[in-house]
Amino acid sequence: MTAGTRASTRPRPSGADRTPRERATPTRYERHPRFEGPAWLDGPMTSSHLVLGSAGLLLAIGLVMVFSASAIEAALADEPAWAPGVKQVALACVGLIAMFAALRMPVGFIRRWSPIGLLVGVGLLVVVLIPGIGAELNGARQWIDLGVTYFQPSELAKLVFALWGAHVLALRERYLTTRSLLVPVLPVFGILSLLLIAEPDFGAVVSLGLVLVGLLWGGGMPLRWFGWFALAGAVVLAVLVKLAPYRMARITAFLDPFADPSDGGFQAIRGMYALATGGLWGVGLGNSAMKWNLLPHAESDYIFAIIGEELGFLGCLVVVTLYGVLSWAGFRIARRSADRFVQLASVAITVWLVGQAAMNMGYVVGLLPVTGVQLPLISAGGTSLVLTLFIVGLLARFARSEPAAIEAQRAQPRGRLARFLLPVPAAAVDPVRPRRRSADRGPERSATGGRTVLHPRSAPPWSGGPRSTPPAAAERPRALPPRTVPPRDGRPAGSGATGAGRRQPPPTVAPRRPRSPR
Repeated sequence: MTAGTRASTRPRPSGADRTPRERATPTRYERHPRFEGPAWLDGPMTSSHLVLGSAGLLLAIGLVMVFSASAIEAALADEPAWAPGVKQVALACVGLIAMFAALRMPVGFIRRWSPIGLLVGVGLLVVVLIPGIGAELNGARQWIDLGVTYFQPSELAKLVFALWGAHVLALRERYLTTRSLLVPVLPVFGILSLLLIAEPDFGAVVSLGLVLVGLLWGGGMPLRWFGWFALAGAVVLAVLVKLAPYRMARITAFLDPFADPSDGGFQAIRGMYALATGGLWGVGLGNSAMKWNLLPHAESDYIFAIIGEELGFLGCLVVVTLYGVLSWAGFRIARRSADRFVQLASVAITVWLVGQAAMNMGYVVGLLPVTGVQLPLISAGGTSLVLTLFIVGLLARFARSEPAAIEAQRAQPRGRLARFLLPVPAAAVDPVRPRRRSADRGPERSATGGRTVLHPRSAPPWSGGPRSTPPAAAERPRALPPRTVPPRDGRPAGSGATGAGRRQPPPTVAPRRPRSPR
């Protein structure tokens, strides 16, 4: 039970004990919750613990399953059986470093550099299309070869789009309308989608659409607009399927995979066989038969099928439950945070991660068409794993900036190492300051959520020193000449009673201090 669902148990006064205002107010019947959870669910640090705990368990399951699913294929290719698993562990260590870096990042720093990150993401999506720079694998140019691993710019583009969109919508919160909600976000989504389709990477377009849905949902988009978006998405999907024959083959294989068991439905049928073989308890860790080159991409796209085969239905249920906990924790952060940017970013990231996991598990069990998206924190991959752990660090950082969490961290004693690794956020709402400061600028503007806060700069010191006073002549305000307001009918002043100008009293002018000579 969360703080938002707890009902008050204080009895309402009745009869003579009620004040006149309470008598005039209609009586409201207070509803008590049906189920009361444990007390620790209402704790101030619960969100952070749930995010880190669920993500850590998913990462541990993923590392074990990557070792199991990739060992046979590596051995058949005359490579060490442990090589793919060790590579995944090394990438996980890099991701953990990125996660701790995200835990230390101020929210204002993230917002300040999100527009630059978006430009970098767009630039990388353009660069990956250049032959010789972008590596072409399986008919798609989606990766940049770094030597030790492949870098996928689409993963970075999804992350920076989520952060930039949350930043822009938070700045427009006070005057946010449907048009201002769509105009900054929808065109950028269209540009990124066109670049992703040019690779082509249809799965990344769907994941980017999940980020867009999260931003619009968190921003308060009316539900009827989502219906129009679904209709437009169906039209675009029909056009894309018409243009590319292989997409039509995927749709046909989804509807009836046994119609083409040797080509289009081969992977889907093998995934179903793996799940059926596992049953309730599974065949045991490492005893999968489908990983002997019978199921393509067993360690990445179809690793959920290997989990079902080796660990059974119970193992799949544990994975689904952990994603549900991560989803609940992400929405809890959005509900309890005081920063509008944190609310929007948490919703967008949670919808993206959990939606992508649902799509992967959906096409493995045959409920959705095969899109090629990976299972976050579990599938083998370089860029995806590192950036997903960075996102987990961002969610934990957002959780630690809840008002109740800040008070709890300040109240408990913390060692020097804890203060260095996990510093307490200075405020629940971190102001956004410009990237560069100039001495000649005016008042410094910083946005906090949907509000803009003015930070006036200190006045320049007088030439006589910091304790000297300005000259006496500067303390007297100089009266301005009377202002003559022209008549509305356009006749010159003084041409009659109706055309005479009206004199207004001189405005009050605050005393100005002279600047020191430079």
